[in-house]
Amino acid sequence: MGDGGIYRLGGASEGLDRPTMTVVGCGGAGCNTLARAAECGMVFGTHVAANTDAQHLLGTRAHKKVLLGRATTFGRGANADIALGERAGEETAPQLEGLFSESDIVVVLAGLGGGTGSGAAPVVADVARRCGAIAFALATMPFSIEGSTRRANAEVGRVTLSQRADISVVLPNDRMLDESPTIGLLDAFKAADERLLEPVCMLRRLLTKSDLPDLRRVLKGAGSAHIGRGRSHRRMGYGAALEDALGDLHPIIPPRVCSRALVLFTAGTSEPRDPDLYEIVRSLHLAMRAGAEVAWGVHRDPAVEDELQVLVLLARGNPKG
Repeated sequence: MGDGGIYRLGGASEGLDRPTMTVVGCGGAGCNTLARAAECGMVFGTHVAANTDAQHLLGTRAHKKVLLGRATTFGRGANADIALGERAGEETAPQLEGLFSESDIVVVLAGLGGGTGSGAAPVVADVARRCGAIAFALATMPFSIEGSTRRANAEVGRVTLSQRADISVVLPNDRMLDESPTIGLLDAFKAADERLLEPVCMLRRLLTKSDLPDLRRVLKGAGSAHIGRGRSHRRMGYGAALEDALGDLHPIIPPRVCSRALVLFTAGTSEPRDPDLYEIVRSLHLAMRAGAEVAWGVHRDPAVEDELQVLVLLARGNPKG
């Protein structure tokens, strides 16, 4: 239940059903992210690889595989053509509806810039919403070295994805290199995947079926969101973790312009207590726009005793959400 626009997730998880989750890797980069997740032992529900490139799809590891636009691209890929990728997605919509018919949450993974990631991924998110699922899109922007065409395609895909999904988070790959200048390209992609999947991992631990109405209320129409990460030790004050996360987001998206937020904590087994975490969340809620809605939850882990870690997703919210 919400308390003045603040909703607790996972507060009564014992013995309750978990939501059904389908994770779709869309396009080459999205399928690669899905495959790397499986290699790391991350299983979020049903993993679906969806691509216009039949050869790439054949070598992708997933529970199910969908060739997008069989009669549109003939299995040869979208070749950086967004319109072609979109048509391929629309052609395959009936098959996707069958896959999503019993899903509570559909997570769409994509690397923006190509025809499939930028063109078909928004269609996949839209189909998920039409099926009644919460559509949560997670995507990456191409590295600068990948060229202006991919960058332009990615920007189109970013905007469309924010309109078609309930909430979309787009991480710039360049940021991986900025944070670790000595990192190799393959390691940078791996790091980007891990950061991309972090919200999915945390929601998978927390959510129960009873949380879905509140999560839907907060995420529906959230649109484009940004992720901030923070941490603090008990001696510094646990509230500093939120300040750290908001500092990670400043000046990209200050709370005062936002109407939606998702706050996911990782804490020790005994402290900070739930009432203390609620006060931290409430301080964020007060800093946001009037009528803002915030969902929060906490995963208790003995490995982080005396420390608080927080992942904050902030979104302005689409006017017609």
